[in-house]
Amino acid sequence: MVEIKSIDIRLLEPNKGQIEGLPKNPRFIRDEKYKKLLKSMREHPLLSELRELIVYPLCRKGAGKQKERYVVCDGNQRLRALQDAGDKVVVCKVLPE
Repeated sequence: MVEIKSIDIRLLEPNKGQIEGLPKNPRFIRDEKYKKLLKSMREHPLLSELRELIVYPLCRKGAGKQKERYVVCDGNQRLRALQDAGDKVVVCKVLPE
């Protein structure tokens, strides 16, 4: 079952191919298209809640502890825009493991 929850943006990673069977995100937007995305997200912040990022849990070992992190399966460009806008928490749909 898909869970919807608010996640600290520091726990989200762009898709770089960390999940077996899920190729890395091939898209990257620049310049004007990115500026338009950022402007749109700033003007309509409610849209980030209506169109959640889709993420998959990923555990990483670090400093003797296991930290739960998430790989963004859908919404990598929006994640970048949210980070640049200074958002701290992001609404996500978490796929089951």
